[in-house]
Amino acid sequence: MIVPLTTIFSWFEKGDMPTEYQFRQTFSSFRHLDDKIGMNEVTGLNEAFQTTLSTTAFTNHLENENAHHLVLAKLNASNLTDANVEEWKEKLKIRLAATIDGTEETGNVYTKEQITEIVNVIQAKDDDMLEQIAKINKMLLSDDIKLDELQKIVDYIKENREQIEWLKSAVASSSDDKINLVGIYSDWGAVSYQNQFNDLVYDKIKKIEKTASSEKIKYEERVRGDSQIQHDLDTFSFVIDAYDTVTMFTVPLKVRRIDSNNIEVLFDSIPPNIIQLTIKKI
Repeated sequence: MIVPLTTIFSWFEKGDMPTEYQFRQTFSSFRHLDDKIGMNEVTGLNEAFQTTLSTTAFTNHLENENAHHLVLAKLNASNLTDANVEEWKEKLKIRLAATIDGTEETGNVYTKEQITEIVNVIQAKDDDMLEQIAKINKMLLSDDIKLDELQKIVDYIKENREQIEWLKSAVASSSDDKINLVGIYSDWGAVSYQNQFNDLVYDKIKKIEKTASSEKIKYEERVRGDSQIQHDLDTFSFVIDAYDTVTMFTVPLKVRRIDSNNIEVLFDSIPPNIIQLTIKKI
């Protein structure tokens, strides 16, 4: 029998003389260390076990690779969506990382072999362009240019405008070799380098095109980042198209009208490739 603590305390008050019976009852009211506590003697233990997970269920959960597939990425990333991948790129700051063409995805840089092919094409176009420029220079040096000859120049420029722009961009990023001009160009100033000569010819071609056209309705230019552009369309009303010349994707940009003939284009980040701009008067 378990004796209440209040009764036990009353047996051992000052002046009391506990009997053998009282001593036995006192020690019998407590559990000895040698006496093990049975599970059925713990209040609420059985009820608590009813809410726990079985060993089998826990093991199955650990081995189930889809247990948390909606919130956790798999080791092979097979459950990541395109949006998930873009979010990871943004977080890891690898959005502007250089990539090359793969079996499934298009990269944003050229391989060494592709660059070699491009250089060969540019070289061939450069040789052809220099030949045509030499003919134009010969016409420009003449004091008596007929209208039909001027029209031929304009027609050639219009037909090959994209190649001229491409050549200018390619030359701007290439090495600047010294040249020796054949003939006298007294009104051109000192010209010692290839880039100087190309820039002068390019500017003169643009002036000829501007003079020959009664009204410009479109202007094209290639840029590598934030730029100020003189389009000479004499209007504030226009539409502008911008695309990456490598990936061919449309590129977002901001446009500030400085005046009716000049604008400033701003990009959210530095473009990895050359951007083709087309401005159309409306």
